[in-house]
Amino acid sequence: MEEKKINRNLSSLFFAVYWVFACYTPFLLLYLQDRGLSYIQIGSIFALNSAINVIFQPLWGYLTDKYISIKKALYISTIISAITIFLFIPVNKYFGVVFATICFVIFQSGILPLMDSLCYKVSHKYNNIKYGKIRLMGSAGYAFSSFLLGIIISRTSINIAFCLYSIFTLLIIILLSKVNISDEIHEKKKSKVQPLKILKNTNILLFLLSVTIISISYGANSSYVGVLLQEVGGNVQNLGLLWFVVAIAEIPVFFLINRLITKIGALNTYLLSLALFAIRFFLCTLWKNTSIIIIIQFLQGFTFPLLMAGGLDYLCSLVPAEARSFSISLMSALIFGLGSLIGNIGGGIIIDSFSVFSLYQMMSVISLISLSVALVLKKKRGSQTSSL
Repeated sequence: MEEKKINRNLSSLFFAVYWVFACYTPFLLLYLQDRGLSYIQIGSIFALNSAINVIFQPLWGYLTDKYISIKKALYISTIISAITIFLFIPVNKYFGVVFATICFVIFQSGILPLMDSLCYKVSHKYNNIKYGKIRLMGSAGYAFSSFLLGIIISRTSINIAFCLYSIFTLLIIILLSKVNISDEIHEKKKSKVQPLKILKNTNILLFLLSVTIISISYGANSSYVGVLLQEVGGNVQNLGLLWFVVAIAEIPVFFLINRLITKIGALNTYLLSLALFAIRFFLCTLWKNTSIIIIIQFLQGFTFPLLMAGGLDYLCSLVPAEARSFSISLMSALIFGLGSLIGNIGGGIIIDSFSVFSLYQMMSVISLISLSVALVLKKKRGSQTSSL
């Protein structure tokens, strides 16, 4: 009975969190274009988002491993991000957008990795609570929110997205209060393990290098898929539909991901995601048709869930439980931070100098490079545990 309640509370919380995130991420490009920014400036704003993620996501993880509970950290990051997002509405100039981005993303950046850490801690206590089945509720929330918001924005203005972000945050706070502190398995005595020592493990370093490389492509796609859609004739409602497809495609895969990992292993699941990313990005360069570009996004279901679930499972097998929040936050920082920073800056330059189709060709090649790095881990599979 207790397990079912925890499962329901976590599922609802993931749905709400991703519903709220869809009020910001999918339509940030439209906001920046609405403020009259060039693609170079847009790329720098996306890069700033990524840079803040690099710095603050591991910091949030470190704080929860050493000092405060995940639940308290989520309260802080969620409430302050709901307040600072209003800074985007009055600004119209580049440096005003930069200031708003810094104030907002410092706190917003901690939410998703903290949610993943919370879910993994709970799933290690309750065998029937699986990360994939909880995370699929996040995809559902993101899908329906982005689809509906695309319609709302097309009939109002981009500023409505920021207002809705703050309003819906109240739902996160209510649902978070229902997650008992015991659900978090939060030890009274904090760990004495130094999280940074995990970086002495060669397998972890190779894995994180591969993650950083693939996130260059993944980050560029997240930022500039709207430009790709515009280039083939898409509009705001098409963009909302595209993000709906991206998120909804993840749901069945997240539901079945644990079976796949059990069958082929976490590392092989991660490797498969890299190969599929290369195929997906290459396919985006072959057709200049709105409907086909949207259909190709169904491959998101076979790329991102495999990357996240396979990657997190593999990483958690290499680190002790005491350093898991930091490790998960570090992986998240590389996916949404360092690699994305490179992809955002480089992507803006490539689009300005060549075309968005050239960018997607480059992204496909980068995905194959990440796969090549990760394949080295196949030869080092004998070393599966961290010695701290």
